[in-house]
Amino acid sequence: MGLLTCVLIALKLQAVAASYYIVNKTLEMQVKFRCHCEPQEECILGKDYCETVSKCYASIVREDGYDVRRWGCLERRDNSILTCGTAPGHHAVVHCCPDSFCNGNVTPTYAPLFSNNNGMEGMSLLYSAQVQLALAILLPLSLLVIGIPLIFVLCRWRHKRRMQQLNARERFLGYNGDINAEPVGDNTLQDLYEHSVTSGSGSGLPLLVQRTVARQVSLIECIGKGRFGEVWRGLYHGENVAVKIFSSRDEASWARESEIYNTVLLRHENILGFLASDMTSRNSCTQLWLITHYHEHGSLYDFLNRNVVDKETMLKLMHSAASGLVHLHTEIFGTQGKPAIAHRDIKSKNILV
Repeated sequence: MGLLTCVLIALKLQAVAASYYIVNKTLEMQVKFRCHCEPQEECILGKDYCETVSKCYASIVREDGYDVRRWGCLERRDNSILTCGTAPGHHAVVHCCPDSFCNGNVTPTYAPLFSNNNGMEGMSLLYSAQVQLALAILLPLSLLVIGIPLIFVLCRWRHKRRMQQLNARERFLGYNGDINAEPVGDNTLQDLYEHSVTSGSGSGLPLLVQRTVARQVSLIECIGKGRFGEVWRGLYHGENVAVKIFSSRDEASWARESEIYNTVLLRHENILGFLASDMTSRNSCTQLWLITHYHEHGSLYDFLNRNVVDKETMLKLMHSAASGLVHLHTEIFGTQGKPAIAHRDIKSKNILV
């Protein structure tokens, strides 16, 4: 056994020696480069160059805040692949070449932070972001600065135009702003109303009175709201009147209702007494007024909810409502006749007491 072990060890040593011999021969057969070297410890002792079968290199590395440059030889080919394949950076750069003294004229430098094209693109992006921020701030401010005065001027212009239309309408109807029709002596709205029923067309107050009464009405309190506007209790020379106020966008409804009230021979004791219609301005807004008699008990619906009526009162309410409807439905022939009119919305809330 001891002899066998010695033989095996001898064979292994012989194999290692053979491998070492083959490697040395291979290295001797490979072409060696001579490379410029600096500092001196990179060189062959007593020479100003170094030898390698791989590549020459030149490098710059930042160490402790200082740039350290080196020139020399790479010892093995596998090291060259790892070292020379690194892209240039901002802290270390290695340049490799495969010829003798090829690194002597090489001075490696760090990669720039950005190229000229990238720099221009960066500046362009920065400028674009600044422009967008400025526009986001200035555009709304500009709209406010320009828009608010423009809206104000437009509102003033529309109001002025509306007042001009009102004045033109007054001139067309023969109204003079310097003339005021005032009740004389004991004359009141009731007197004027009774006079209009017994003489004239029976459609309402004289035109001059209609065109001035609205200017002399003081609004006291809002007593109701409807689809087309509000109803106010007003005072005209101490007398209560009802003022139905339409907004300017409901001018068609106001004109239609005014036309119905101004129908010839419409006056009747059981039909709501119409006093005047007018177009006026209130708080810089155009308003359309219908002025009628004021009924303190309100609608029949409210009256029946608040009171218990006896048979006599019930018959009186029924008779008066029927009389008003008969007058509306009756067609009157003549030079100044009255067409038959259908109410089409009879209910307790539309009948006043």
